[in-house]
Amino acid sequence: MIVEGTQVALFILSAIVLNLTPGPDMLFVTASGLKQGPKAGLVAALGITGGSLIHVVFAVIGVTAIFKSSELAFDILRYAGAAYLLWIGFRSFSQRALDLSQPQSSVSKLLIVFRRGVLTNVLNPKVALFFIAFLPQFLDLSAGSIAMQIFILGGIFNLTGLIVNGGAGLFAGGAGRLLLQHPATGKWVSRVSGSIFIGLAAHLVFTERP
Repeated sequence: MIVEGTQVALFILSAIVLNLTPGPDMLFVTASGLKQGPKAGLVAALGITGGSLIHVVFAVIGVTAIFKSSELAFDILRYAGAAYLLWIGFRSFSQRALDLSQPQSSVSKLLIVFRRGVLTNVLNPKVALFFIAFLPQFLDLSAGSIAMQIFILGGIFNLTGLIVNGGAGLFAGGAGRLLLQHPATGKWVSRVSGSIFIGLAAHLVFTERP
C-alpha cells in the first residue's frame, strides 16, 4: 500500500479542519452562490477544486518550487490573480444580481463560474506554496512513489474541500434565493458579492512570499 492507513486518517482529519476554516476559497463560492444561486455556488466549488488539482500536478512536476524560490514569479502570479478578482468584483457592482426565484440552468453561465473558480485558484501562489508545505508532512519515503503519494493526498484534500466549499456554496445560494425574492435587495446582493471579490483581490495583493 502506497499510503499507510493511519497516516491517511490523520491527513483526512487535518484536511477537514483546514477546509472548514473560512478562507478565500470559501468566500469565493459564497459570493458566487449568493449572487447566482445554489448551482453557481456548487459549480464555483468545482472550479476551485479543479484549480487545486492543477496545483497538485504543479507540485509533483516541480513548477511550484519556482514560486517558492523566485520572488518575481510569485509577484507576477499574485498580481495577475488580484487583477482578475478586481475585474470580477467591479463587474459584480455593475450587474444586478440574477432573479434567483427563477431556475438558473444556463450552461454558459455556469461554465463562466467554473472558469472563474479555476483561474482564481490557479492564480493564487499561496495555494501552490501551501501544497508543498503541507503535503510533505504526510509522505512516507519508504512507502513507494513520492509522486503517487502526493497525487493521492492532494486528491483527498481536494475532495474534502469540494464537500465543504460545495456545502457553503449551496447554502449561500439558498440564502441568496430567499433574499432576491424581494427585488429591492438585488442591488445589495450584487454589492456584497462585489465587495467580497474586491476584498479577496486586496488580500492577494498584500500577501507576502514566505
